[in-house]
Amino acid sequence: MSNASKIIRLFTSSIFTPALKEKVWKWILSPAHQQEKEESMREIWDESKWEANESTQRSYAKFRERTAVKGNKNLFFTQRLMRIAALFLLPLLTGAAVYFYMEARRPLPIEFLECVVPEGECKEITLPDGSEIQLNAGTVLIYPSRFASDTRSVYLAGEGRFKIVKNKKHPFIVKTNHLNVQVLGTTFNLKAYPADKKTTATLETGSVAIRQAGGKNVATLLPNEQLEYNNQNGTFNKKSADAAIYSGWTKGELNFVSQSLKEIMITLERSYGITILISPDLVSSDLYTIKFKQRENINEVMNIVTKTIGSITYQMVDEATISIYSSLGQKGEGNQ
Repeated sequence: MSNASKIIRLFTSSIFTPALKEKVWKWILSPAHQQEKEESMREIWDESKWEANESTQRSYAKFRERTAVKGNKNLFFTQRLMRIAALFLLPLLTGAAVYFYMEARRPLPIEFLECVVPEGECKEITLPDGSEIQLNAGTVLIYPSRFASDTRSVYLAGEGRFKIVKNKKHPFIVKTNHLNVQVLGTTFNLKAYPADKKTTATLETGSVAIRQAGGKNVATLLPNEQLEYNNQNGTFNKKSADAAIYSGWTKGELNFVSQSLKEIMITLERSYGITILISPDLVSSDLYTIKFKQRENINEVMNIVTKTIGSITYQMVDEATISIYSSLGQKGEGNQ
């Protein structure tokens, strides 16, 4: 699956907030990888077998009228892409997204770039200001080709360790589905996968100000402090934490601190690019702490995890699928 396809699929999964969808919408209409984006939207469109109802068709007609193009030969997206994008993404648009669409009719001096990390891999990138980011498996980062405004903003869906170049005049902001993290110059780990129940920020050096996506102040962190934000109800917990543990993945470590079986399995799926089927009878509220100082193969990891938790076992269904179930009863089919 192409990078563009992965971003668009995330975008259309209804797990992005409106603010982040606006930025992805702007990226979709930027000049980079135009053909790839068009092909990805066509592919997803064909898979969806979706037909617009009468109301959607009326909205689409109104949208086309508001964004009508009149002979501008300098447009950096094709009419064909515009039609596909407008119809396919219309249900996701907000008023501000339409504004970005209107703005996209004018040549943009800044191009939005994307970095997509496949499951089972990690990547490192250097931003235009020299800041360094290590990205964990299954992560999407969208960032500008250059920082030209009062703030340096990037958009994260996944997990990253950020080492930010200090610039008092231009604060650095990492925007996620639920939280925005603002810094001047610091090192921190931010875990913000859109499908997860929690967003977690852990500070190594410096200080960060954390706000909800809507702008409300949440907390300020100092070194070795952590904020866990509940994405479902908006509550949060600020506590002391060993920051090195939470960025250990950048050194090949796998560290699980007070996590449920399901949370552990989700991380293993991302880290190894596999599917893990969990038997329904294993659902519980128990929390576990397990640490691996170096990356082991998946069989070694599963052996240790099952022995630590107890009363469960696993089976390799194939090279990319694992089934776990209770060792006290019959093996079930399992579900993810």
